[in-house]
Amino acid sequence: KIPNALWANLIQECLSNVDCIKQGWILEGFPENQEQAWLLQSAGIIPRHVEGLFAKACRERTRGNGFKLEKKVYHTTFEWPHDPAVQQRLVTPADLSEQNVAKKLLEYHRNFPQLFQIYHKCLKSINADQPSMDV
Repeated sequence: KIPNALWANLIQECLSNVDCIKQGWILEGFPENQEQAWLLQSAGIIPRHVEGLFAKACRERTRGNGFKLEKKVYHTTFEWPHDPAVQQRLVTPADLSEQNVAKKLLEYHRNFPQLFQIYHKCLKSINADQPSMDV
């Protein structure tokens, strides 16, 4: 596991690149907890917009994920490839076991209230219990 301070330093270094300064940036899945958010803020990294995806069917969505070799993610219910050759090449990532998903969800629910307090002025909640095109 990478220490929070190292993550913050790596992100700060990446976001100081000219293309990020000119065109903006998006962080996905980070910060995950209050300490990471504070480290980003202390480094001067303050997002203008924060989006939170909320889904009652989170376990179902995760359970249906497949992983294509070219790193394109497919879902058995929401987005399944029509090409049988592609279907045969899909593999399920090891970290998507029921136990790992439950653990990640528990951790998320523990950390979200603190993140909400930090980003409440710029946080937008999005209902992820709808088709991916609508999300």
